[in-house]
Amino acid sequence: MTPDSQDFWFLPLGGCGEIGMNLNLYGHDDAWLMVDCGVTFAEPGNLTDPHVQMPDPAFIAERADQLAGIVITHAHEDHVGALPYLWRRFRAPVYTTAFTAEILKRKLMEFNLAGKVPVHIVQPGERRQIGPFNVEWLSITHSIPEPQALMIRTPVGSA
Repeated sequence: MTPDSQDFWFLPLGGCGEIGMNLNLYGHDDAWLMVDCGVTFAEPGNLTDPHVQMPDPAFIAERADQLAGIVITHAHEDHVGALPYLWRRFRAPVYTTAFTAEILKRKLMEFNLAGKVPVHIVQPGERRQIGPFNVEWLSITHSIPEPQALMIRTPVGSA
C-alpha cells in the first residue's frame, strides 16, 4: 500500500477521535509524513491494561524507507511520548519547535539517543519541504508553549 503522485492519503494509527497516543500519517508520491508520536495512560484503577500505551507502528515501520520525516506539533506526552521508544524503528528526521525540541532532547537522553536523532528546529510560521510535502507551522493556543497546527500541502491537495 503506497500512495502515488495522484494520491494524498490520511492514515490515523492512533489518537484520532480520542485523547492520547496521537500518530497520524500522510501519504503522497511514494512517501509518508508522520505527525506526532505519542502515548496514552490507562485510567486510574485500571489494573488490566498496561499503564502506558502507544499506537501500533507496524504499518509505517515496514515502510520506514518511505518515511520522509516526523513532525511533532507540541510537547505533550500524547504527541511526543512514544518517540524515544519507537524512533529506532523509523530513523527519520524530526521537525519541531525549540521548546518541544528541548523537551524531546531530555527524553532522548533517558534512552541513550541524545545526539543520534536528527532534530530540526522550526519557527512558528515557517514552511519546509519534507520529501514531497510542503509543511507550514501555524501557531495556536493550547496549555503548553509553542503548540502548532500544520498546513500540509501537496500538488494534489492540502490538509
